[in-house]
Amino acid sequence: MGYKVVIADDEAPAREELAYLTGQIPDVLSVVTASGGMEAVRRVQEEQPDLLFLDMDMPDLSGRQVAQLLAELQPGLKIVFSTAYDQYAVDAFKLRAFHYLLKPYDEEEVAEVFRELRKAAVPVTPKPAAAGGGCVKLALEVEGGIKYVFPAEVQYISKEGKHVLVHTGGGAYPVGYTLQELEQKLAPYGFFRCHKSYLVRLAAITELKSWINGAYDVRIDDEAGTTVPVSRNYVKELRLKLEI
Repeated sequence: MGYKVVIADDEAPAREELAYLTGQIPDVLSVVTASGGMEAVRRVQEEQPDLLFLDMDMPDLSGRQVAQLLAELQPGLKIVFSTAYDQYAVDAFKLRAFHYLLKPYDEEEVAEVFRELRKAAVPVTPKPAAAGGGCVKLALEVEGGIKYVFPAEVQYISKEGKHVLVHTGGGAYPVGYTLQELEQKLAPYGFFRCHKSYLVRLAAITELKSWINGAYDVRIDDEAGTTVPVSRNYVKELRLKLEI
């Protein structure tokens, strides 16, 4: 499968640089450029691309305006917003952007857009449950013994110093596993590595909130309204897993 791309940016150097980088991607079939918002809308209607790289700040129509127009004209189009200013990140996510790039462009980040595009195109096949999988529980260390909980009772897991703690509605419990081991064991149960020190159960997330430097927090569905950090590198994949 190949991809058709439209790039909209009123700055010629940025437009040409991104056209070059996307042209190096093996499965990109065509790259068409536009120097403004209205031209971007026309190009999208003419080319029917799979992906639109859209500058947020253009003189005739802003990236937001273009995205709002195309939401009606081309509802299946995936949009990657690009800008030199990271304060536009929140607007980009509110507009359900597929991805968000900061200028100057990084070759690896551009390549990551297409890796995620390929991943989004592959249907996820649920893993068959192991025999007796409905009774599988996680062993937590408690005073005088072991407490067993279903994965659905776990809200998130944190690494604090040398200790890994499993957080449930009943408290935080140490476990004898590393965070990486728990990531592998709990992957079939809807857990996601959102930060180098955190795993979170996707069903326990109620809100994604912007923080600083492109990082985000997620709010957990518990009485304390706990927030868990999300590294910038994980935000896009997290949204793909959370959203319809």
